[in-house]
Amino acid sequence: MNSQMQASVPFYRDVKKLALIAQVVFLVVVVLLIALVINNINLGLKKQNLNFSFDFLNQTAGFQVAEGTAFGVPYDSSSDNYFKVVFVGLYNTLRVAVTGMILATVLGVLVGIGRLSSNWLVGRLALVYVEILRNTPVLVQLFVWYFVVILGLPAISKAQPILGVYLSNSGLATPWLVQKPDMPNFFPVTIIAVLIGLAVFAFFSNQRARTGKPTPAGWYAIAAWLLVQIIGFFALGQPLEYGAPVRGNFGVTGGLQVSPEFTALLIGLVVYTSSFIAEITRAGIQSVNKGQTEAARALGLGYSETLQLIILPQALRVMIPPLGNQYLNLTKNSSLAVAIGYSDVLNVLGTAGNQSGQNLQTFFIAGIVYLILSFTIAFLVNLYNSATRLRTR
Repeated sequence: MNSQMQASVPFYRDVKKLALIAQVVFLVVVVLLIALVINNINLGLKKQNLNFSFDFLNQTAGFQVAEGTAFGVPYDSSSDNYFKVVFVGLYNTLRVAVTGMILATVLGVLVGIGRLSSNWLVGRLALVYVEILRNTPVLVQLFVWYFVVILGLPAISKAQPILGVYLSNSGLATPWLVQKPDMPNFFPVTIIAVLIGLAVFAFFSNQRARTGKPTPAGWYAIAAWLLVQIIGFFALGQPLEYGAPVRGNFGVTGGLQVSPEFTALLIGLVVYTSSFIAEITRAGIQSVNKGQTEAARALGLGYSETLQLIILPQALRVMIPPLGNQYLNLTKNSSLAVAIGYSDVLNVLGTAGNQSGQNLQTFFIAGIVYLILSFTIAFLVNLYNSATRLRTR
């Protein structure tokens, strides 16, 4: 009887069929719009005797990039092509984005905890920090950090080292492990170590979810990352060495040297993003039932132990999605580096487009690069979110 009634329903009243038809129509409209845009682009380029191709990437770039190497491989403006320039800019963008996400998270969590402090002065200072930075445009903050703070520092000849670190209007120079000349590039080992660490974390997180036994997946991941780094270090013949900055007649040599543009951009993005992460942390902590804190105190746990073992692990489930949004914002805000002259991927591609006359192609590449970076960050955040979400049986 039911089958006969279903067979007698006309297609224009069948919800499933209408939904399918709507999806097909929507897909056709999207394809037609894309085809229309591509056709208009081709017509516009033909009027200017241009064609939409990426053959220019194989041409010699001919301009020098201010800093950075393409993932540890030196860049030579006299022989390397535009394709290599893209990787140099991508490397510089990743330097800022990855370092900024780590530092902004640490600073933001500390400020967020300070917002909830019972100490009146600490709480008000954290509130002022958050309100001022959140409500000031990030571009204005970058100008202040670069033109007022960094360039206002003393010259390198007058800068006094602090624990071997030189901070001057020429940038930052600090002791670091540096690549030895004529030795295998160590950067791929770092990438492999990070991937293995993520795989170990996912494995033990899934095992903890299946068995219910507490497993320190994070510590296992760090141990795996460190082990791969150590093995790669000795397998490649110890390609890194300790280098300390030494001041000479023409500036500082040795160690890790960071340009003033990179320093200003990193500080600006970290400080700006940390103000949002602070509010995310505060909201996450307040979302945890107060009974958890009271139970921890009844067991004799101190404030720091309660935060570390009870509150933050539960708050993290609430914090992860908005944290991912802030990581995306930080990565995309790094494109403001063009305002202070840092050679990120957008800045480098803009120069390449002006020099080669292929501005449309270079901006298309920039869009694809940021799209891939955004999807990668979102995938990693979602992966961590699924590994730490609360599971019920």
